Amino acid sequence: MNEMAFNLEKTREALKGSKERCPWQRLMDLGYREWQKPENRKWCYRDMAEWAGETYGEAVKLFILLGACNYQIGNGGFLQYFDNGYASGEGGCLRDHDEDILLHKGMLALAVKYGLHQSDIGSHVYAILAEFRIVRGADSDEDEEDGGCGCSSEEIANTDELDALDHRYYAVNEKWVKELKILGAKWLKTGTNPITVAGPLPQLKQPAPRPRVKLVGRDGNAFAVMGTVCEALRKAGASAETISQYRRKSMSGDYANLLATAMEYCEVC
Repeated sequence: MNEMAFNLEKTREALKGSKERCPWQRLMDLGYREWQKPENRKWCYRDMAEWAGETYGEAVKLFILLGACNYQIGNGGFLQYFDNGYASGEGGCLRDHDEDILLHKGMLALAVKYGLHQSDIGSHVYAILAEFRIVRGADSDEDEEDGGCGCSSEEIANTDELDALDHRYYAVNEKWVKELKILGAKWLKTGTNPITVAGPLPQLKQPAPRPRVKLVGRDGNAFAVMGTVCEALRKAGASAETISQYRRKSMSGDYANLLATAMEYCEVC
């Protein structure tokens, strides 16, 4: 048995006496119970996940990461998942989290390693999770210099994109949770991966390009701003649909909306 993937003996021993019936939650509890001990108060979320992986196997770490991801998105969407530090690994909603979301990317790598992307529902969820990204607004760096305590929704430029991902995730969530519970039960029964062969990755949608444009010191006329942004998007390879979407959104409000939309689609300087 590959104990790097799942140490069945240690896991069963640690779960003795547990009254939790959900197999997925039982595996998650292995990490969270340890995190709650007084001697581990200084751990961040990543520390707990790494400890669980080293102690019980990578599969347990993966179930913990997927569990936190699911609960956070279910409670407040992908934005909460980032703001609460679960995507980056630091944990804590009052910290400055890394938009590189490295722990989230590590979770995706484990999901592929153990084949969770192969089922019909798994491929849908993997595609959604893989499209998740954080794009900071133009003012976020200044906020950090002023002693800001984290990245608020006002500092994130792609909130519409995150909202769309939320809706897609919610549409498949019930089936995804059911699938993970079944997989957890099979791991606990045999200690081996019920998915025997890792298949190819699903085709992923590429995020829209976000070119850099200079608006400061240029003609501030609304049509001039829109023309500059549209030209930058075209040169960056944005689709006609993306450019049309930008134009519609730019014209849907006042001048402040025009500038906010420019910052959503481009790095404005």
